[in-house]
Parts: sequence; C-alpha cells; structure tokens
Amino acid sequence: MSFQAKGLQAWLWQRITGAFMAFYILYVSQVFITTEQMTYQIWYTWLAHPVMNTATGLFFLQLAIHAWVGMRDIVLDYMLDDTLRLLTLTTISFFLITCSLALLRVLFSLSMPG
Repeated sequence: MSFQAKGLQAWLWQRITGAFMAFYILYVSQVFITTEQMTYQIWYTWLAHPVMNTATGLFFLQLAIHAWVGMRDIVLDYMLDDTLRLLTLTTISFFLITCSLALLRVLFSLSMPG
C-alpha cells in the first residue's frame, strides 16, 4: 500500500505544480500580449510588485519540484546501478537547489529598495 501511496503522491505533485505553472504562464503571456510596450522599467516595476514577485518565486520553486519528481522517477525507473543512481540524483538535486536559491536571491533583490 505504501508503494501505491508514493506513486499517487508523485502523481499529485506533478498535477498541482503543473496546474499552477500553466496558470502562471497564461497570465504572464496575457500581460505580454496586452502591454503595448514592455520597457525595462515597466518590466522591473511589474516584477518587483510583492504579489508578482511572490508568484514568480512560487512558479520557479514549483518548477524545481516538478522537475525533481519527473527526473527522480525517470532515474529510478531506468538506472539500474545503485551508485550511478545515487550520483545522478545527488547531481540533479544539487543543480535544482542551486538554481532555486539563485533565483530567490534575484527576486528578493528586486523587492528591496535601492
């Protein structure tokens, strides 16, 4: 039963993160389509707004979760050597955590005055 619950949990994570990312992409696309001229200042002001900044941070964190679940399932299904599997999963997790922290640093710097 626990094996099925883990599969259901991964499936649910993929659907939840995918749905949020789809709505975010649709919203950002709509903003780009309806904004007549997207200058750097307009883009900066829009992205620095706390709601948009938070939504963007959530988008990229959910992208990392979505990528982790997908890549983890692929590695567990197709890599048979335990050492290579562990090395691959460690590399993927390190990469995703590093990218997420770098992006959060950028987003926090946008919301700080000065």
